[in-house]
Amino acid sequence: MKITLRSVLALFLLLSPALLRAQMGFNSVVVVPDGRTETDSIPANTSSVYLFSTLPGHSYSIEQSKGLSQPTLPMYVFAGCPGPLFGVTVNDTSSMDPAVAFNTGFGQQRQRQAFACTGPVFPSMTPGQASIMINNQNPSPYTFSLTVTDTTLFSAKWAAAINSDTFWTFTNTSSAPVNISINTLDNTGFAQFFPGLPFPGNSMSIAPGAVLAIDTTQIPPQFRTNPPGGTPLGGSVRVTEDGPPGAILATATIVTNASTPTPTTESVKIAPKHQ
Repeated sequence: MKITLRSVLALFLLLSPALLRAQMGFNSVVVVPDGRTETDSIPANTSSVYLFSTLPGHSYSIEQSKGLSQPTLPMYVFAGCPGPLFGVTVNDTSSMDPAVAFNTGFGQQRQRQAFACTGPVFPSMTPGQASIMINNQNPSPYTFSLTVTDTTLFSAKWAAAINSDTFWTFTNTSSAPVNISINTLDNTGFAQFFPGLPFPGNSMSIAPGAVLAIDTTQIPPQFRTNPPGGTPLGGSVRVTEDGPPGAILATATIVTNASTPTPTTESVKIAPKHQ
């Protein structure tokens, strides 16, 4: 098995960022994954690590920029997802539409990467911690901007009762495949495991320009209440995506009494939290 410096650093960052900083002399900064743009300066011949909390059923995009026509230093993103999740893929989305990988001939102007903590979602899970590492081996300080965005799609409502179903569509508006995962939660925040529902945390790939349609019509009647004979299935929804911010355009519709002459439809918002 080939072991690289990057893989060793990734293991340190995932298992103990504090130990890494103490032993290797890294500066560390905590950033917030809410889309705000932070500016920082790394001293000459120094490395910095930027940390942010991760949650199950959430996805994140990280973008670095040094300004117009200014080349950036490489950044290394290590996905620290909650729970015993190893091998989470970090995608370089710099060249995906909308592309940020503009190269002026002196190096890449911006960099953007993304990853998803697919789940399943349980309320009691301890948040994880992701790390971004930038090494400045130059003799002068490196000043740049960093933006970390939670790209999770949220929907406040879904239903699968005896006479109602929910229909979702997911359109990939980017220029490369994007993987999504769906966690349908009950009213207490637990992922639902029922026949006919997408398995929580299971990734599904959507080709560029393609539409993935999912609905609850295949849930058997005996599973449409939880517990049996109790409350109809329903709650909220989280959808992860490992593409650029805005790559997935989603719709959600609840249809009631579909088999009658007077069915009713309810459109439900499904979008990132800050939209």
